[in-house]
Amino acid sequence: MAEDKNPYLAKWLNDDLTPQELEQFKKSEEFDDYDKIVKGLEYFDAPSFDEEASLAVTLQKLQDQKKGKVIRLKPFIYAISAAASILLIIGLFFNKVSHTVDLGTQLSVILPDGSTADLNAGSTLTYNRFFWSQNREVQLDGEALFKVETGNNFTVITDSGKIEVLGTVFNVKSRKTIFEVACYEGKVSVETNSNQQQIIKKGEAVSLKDNKLHKTNISRSGPLWKNGESLFISIPLKEVLDELERQYNITFIRTNIDENKLFSGGFLYNNLDLALESVLVPMNIEYVINGLSVKLSYK
Repeated sequence: MAEDKNPYLAKWLNDDLTPQELEQFKKSEEFDDYDKIVKGLEYFDAPSFDEEASLAVTLQKLQDQKKGKVIRLKPFIYAISAAASILLIIGLFFNKVSHTVDLGTQLSVILPDGSTADLNAGSTLTYNRFFWSQNREVQLDGEALFKVETGNNFTVITDSGKIEVLGTVFNVKSRKTIFEVACYEGKVSVETNSNQQQIIKKGEAVSLKDNKLHKTNISRSGPLWKNGESLFISIPLKEVLDELERQYNITFIRTNIDENKLFSGGFLYNNLDLALESVLVPMNIEYVINGLSVKLSYK
């Protein structure tokens, strides 16, 4: 581009051109090429690539196509601004939004279509910022209660499997060795990584045990964690202690106990001493609290 048009590219990418400047820029031979680059971003999903390397290749090809013509971007600051603007556009279209909940807290997330995801402690939810209406998909590590607005398929991806719905209320718990889905409204399709599939409706739940999906009935209208409590039935003590750590932001020293023993019972989230007694006393375990560390041993 001629030197008197150098500022136009950066200002155009930043939407800072006056109407007169925009008309002048559109008359340049290079405008169509730049316009195609930006418009093309609207039709592609995010690839895995090095943004800076990709930009360099794109601009090099653009220069090669201008046979015999030198495209000069001076002063240098405008070239830097233009490159940064293009990278910004790529990032805005392709980036993901991630929400991570700290230990001992909960978080409510409103998704782009008005659906909500209430995240339990120590959970992470990730989704694409753009093109949401065409691809309502989230990645979950942890536990969340979803209330999904009616629309295209809504998919929750976890390490153990995926859940698909149209519009409903359901809870997903996916933590290391645990994979559970409970439906409180509508219908939910659950598929494991081993291609096992179950469709559950309101009042039903499935859990993955010994690599098999098991369906059960539930009477509650929502997950207990939303009311600040956890309940376990014949669950290894390790998983109960893990949940205590998440809800109270503490760390257990467990070397002197057997974490494989089964526990049945529960605890509340609003009183640490009471929660520890509720879990440890029935298991004949003593505890000593030192700050955020809790040492366990048998009586």
